[in-house]
Amino acid sequence: MNGLETRRQRSAMVCRPLLFTLALFSVGAIRTQPANAQTWPTRPVRIIAPYAPGGVTDFLAREIGNGLTQRLGVTFLVENRPGGGGNIGLTQLARAPADGYTIGEGAANTLVANRFLTTTRPFETLRDFTPVAFVGRLPFVLVAHPSVNAGNLRALITAMKAGSLSYSFGSSGVGNTAHIFGELLARRASIDLVHVPYKSSGEALRDLIAGRVQLQFITPIELAGPIQQGAVKPLAVAAPARLASMPDVPTLEESGFEGFESPTWFGFIAPAGVPSEIVRRLNQEIREVLATPAIRARLARAGLELQDMSTEQFRAFIGTEMTKWEAIVRDSGVKLD
Repeated sequence: MNGLETRRQRSAMVCRPLLFTLALFSVGAIRTQPANAQTWPTRPVRIIAPYAPGGVTDFLAREIGNGLTQRLGVTFLVENRPGGGGNIGLTQLARAPADGYTIGEGAANTLVANRFLTTTRPFETLRDFTPVAFVGRLPFVLVAHPSVNAGNLRALITAMKAGSLSYSFGSSGVGNTAHIFGELLARRASIDLVHVPYKSSGEALRDLIAGRVQLQFITPIELAGPIQQGAVKPLAVAAPARLASMPDVPTLEESGFEGFESPTWFGFIAPAGVPSEIVRRLNQEIREVLATPAIRARLARAGLELQDMSTEQFRAFIGTEMTKWEAIVRDSGVKLD
């Protein structure tokens, strides 16, 4: 046996165990991911809500988080990360590990409208997130403090123009959907409205009830008590049709203004790269929670129009909404930079 053949044999003896070990590692890696997806979750899951407690985003995150906790036997803990019109919380979500243990709640403004408010975007929705499950649509109601001498939107505009009045309106922050609608109304009606941003819609509502601001676009979820108590009065609904809970309140279109038919909407998202098996499981579980009669009835009474979607349908829906909200933001004139 010559020296060359001896070296070849030694090389083969060294390589065979190494190749065998690598093969076992590869098989193990292939088997590990589905096993993890099948057993998920084994520990608490974070839900990032990108607004302060007390608003509709926080309400929905907690309702659905509680339902998931009951179904899956691990805690779904809501963490409020307000600021930047929702961008701070969702930026944190985009940077979280793609393991299914951090998810977040997105909405029309955070996932779509914000994209057209600034040239410096901290994330791209369909690149940095995985759409998980759609929840539903929720219209806005324009409400006023009782001191405002108007019973509907037409009367409000007439009074403001006749008396050269300037009113302020509150919202949950600069660039959110309610802010955009307020500025859009001011432009369309040629009236003077001053925006006052708050940390949450609930905080803005408290100041409206106290008379520190006069107007607010807010969702029906937060209005049942204040309207019944006479603390605020509804002037118009930003929806395609009147609400069953407020049949006497006209829509903005009936009041002479088009372009307010796009209600806000909510859904759950995850960082890009979460295993598809976990995404499908989350989608299925959230849809099951929303189908629970008690939760379904509670959300319906709050004015939420639930809609069942697969992850693929939710992704396509976001793409369609991009076109719609680009025009709304442009017409409102709102910019963050």
